[in-house]
Amino acid sequence: MPKARRPACRLSQLRCIVSGEMVNKTRKEGAQGHRLLKRRIVVVVVPPVEELDLVGPAQVLSAANRLAGKKVYSIEIVTNAKELTVEGEGGILSFLAQSRLQDVTGKIDSVLLVCGVGTRLVRDPALSAWMRNIAPAIRRLGGVCVGSFLLAEAGLLNGKRATTHWKFVRELAKRYPKVRVETDPIWVKDGNIYTSAGISAGIDLALAWVEEDCGGVIAQAVACELVLFLRRHGGQQQLSVSLASQASEMKSIQELQIWIADNLSRELSVQLLAERVAMSVRNFERVFTREVGSAPSRYVSQLRVEAARRLLTQTEKSIDQIAVSCGFGSADLMRRAFIRTIGITPARYRKSISM
Repeated sequence: MPKARRPACRLSQLRCIVSGEMVNKTRKEGAQGHRLLKRRIVVVVVPPVEELDLVGPAQVLSAANRLAGKKVYSIEIVTNAKELTVEGEGGILSFLAQSRLQDVTGKIDSVLLVCGVGTRLVRDPALSAWMRNIAPAIRRLGGVCVGSFLLAEAGLLNGKRATTHWKFVRELAKRYPKVRVETDPIWVKDGNIYTSAGISAGIDLALAWVEEDCGGVIAQAVACELVLFLRRHGGQQQLSVSLASQASEMKSIQELQIWIADNLSRELSVQLLAERVAMSVRNFERVFTREVGSAPSRYVSQLRVEAARRLLTQTEKSIDQIAVSCGFGSADLMRRAFIRTIGITPARYRKSISM
C-alpha cells in the first residue's frame, strides 16, 4: 500500500518539535534541503482591515520562527494611512502599525497586502506606484482576500491569474477585465504575485510561503500548532460541497448528509437514501432538492469528487484505488465525474496541485 505523502500531525514531527530538532530535520528534507535565511516580510495594511486577514498570516509566520528555532522572518506592519493606528472592520480590535509606507527603506523579501471589504475600492496613487516599483525587485507580492482589488488597481494583475473571496470574484472580473479571475482556488500564484480567497485562506497562503522557505515539515508543524484540521493546497475549492449544503433545517436531512459522507464507498442509490429517512423516492427527491439545493444523485457525485480531490492531494494512492474508496466503482466513472464537475481529469488535477 503506498504511503501518504505527509499525513497531518505525524507523531515523528511532533517529537521533533518537542526535542528541538525541527531545524535539523527540515534541512535533511528533500534532495535540495532548505536554508533558513532571515527574510524581511513587510505587511502593508489599508485600514480598516479585516482582522483575521492580518492576524492569521502574521501568526503563521510568527509560529514558523518559533518552531524553526530561529528568526526566519522579520515581520513589519506598515500602513498607507497618516495615522499608525489601524482599525479593524469589526469595530472591536485595533492595531498599531510600526511605520508608514513612505518611510519603508532597505531590502525586502516579500510584501503582503491586507485591506478590508470597505477599503478594497480605495484609490491611492501613491500605494499603487509603490507596489508597481517594488514588485519586480522582491521575491513575492501577495494580496489577502479583497487585497486583489488593490493589486488589480495598480495594474499588477493584468494578464495574470488571480482569485479573491468568492463573494467578490464577479465584481473583480467586471472591474478589471484584463485580470484572469479564477473562482474556485483558495490561493493562486502567477509569477511572483499571489492572491488568496477570503479570511482563513490568508493562513493557507502564509503556510505556502513557509513551505517554500522552510520546507514541508515546519509548515506542517505550524498547521498542527494552529490546530488546523487540514493544510489546504491552493487548488482546493473555496466552498466545499458539504459546507455549501449544510444550510438545511431538517434534522433528518442533516443526519443523512453526515451518513452519506461517511459511506461514500457504498452503493448510494436514491432508493437506499429515501429508505433511510423513511420517505418515498418521489417525496425524498423533492424534499432533498429543496433543502440541499441539489438532486440526491448529483449531490452524492459531487461529494465523491470532493473526497477524491482530497485523496489526490494528500496521498499517493493510485487513481484506481481512489475511485473504489470514493464509491465510483471504476477509474473511468471517476474521470467522467471529474470532467462533468470541475472540467478536468483526476490525473490532470493531481498534476496541477503538485506543481
